[in-house]
Amino acid sequence: MTATESMPRSSFSRLPAAIGLQFLVPSSLVLVPVLVFFSAWAIAAGIGWLVHSQGGIDGGQPMYTGASQATLWCLVFMAAYAASHTFPFAMALSYSRRVFTLGTVLAFCIVSLLFGAAVAAAAAIEQATDGLGVDSYTFALPFLVDGPGGVFGAGLVSALLCLALMIAGFAIVILYRRFGLMKLWIGILGLVVILAGVAGLITVNEAWGDTWRWLTEQTVLTFSGYLAAASLVLTAVTYATIRKTTPA
Repeated sequence: MTATESMPRSSFSRLPAAIGLQFLVPSSLVLVPVLVFFSAWAIAAGIGWLVHSQGGIDGGQPMYTGASQATLWCLVFMAAYAASHTFPFAMALSYSRRVFTLGTVLAFCIVSLLFGAAVAAAAAIEQATDGLGVDSYTFALPFLVDGPGGVFGAGLVSALLCLALMIAGFAIVILYRRFGLMKLWIGILGLVVILAGVAGLITVNEAWGDTWRWLTEQTVLTFSGYLAAASLVLTAVTYATIRKTTPA
């Protein structure tokens, strides 16, 4: 037996397989989100053409839609599905919780990067065609494409928002498995109370004007930084929770 053969195999050698575990069923993180992406865009474009054919919006203003959110919420659901279905499967295959968590987050990173690239490409198409010829925009929204980086900035912040939401969806199901429904709701209500307290402090100190001013001064790059930090925190919380979570 050689020295190499006698060395214990690192658990991280299974990381590529842990990533691939999330893509064993292509419809969950690939096919269904792609279908939702193009279906939502097509429906929004159809509504835009219909409005344009009827004379457009008063004053000739461009029409902006929120249909791009459909893919985000679809991916959040699929991320939650991954926590409820692939976690027990991974434990049955003897994946370590650390490798499973890291592999899942990296799989989410891949999906989020593809989503960001798709948003950037769709926004570029809408800009180049003046809103598909009818001044209707689903992805080239002003607060996304008018900032630093243009459509690339829009793609970046969309990718990081997608990643943060997917990890949040995954984390909520893991928290439910670890603590149960009642404690999960107590935690959610506690978070609501904290946010209400912050809003109360802002109101008491008459600081809403400064708050809105601060929000409007943010750019896609600064929001990207906040979303990246949120993703890291959520990943840490998820791993800390999953270490003591049973797959049953």
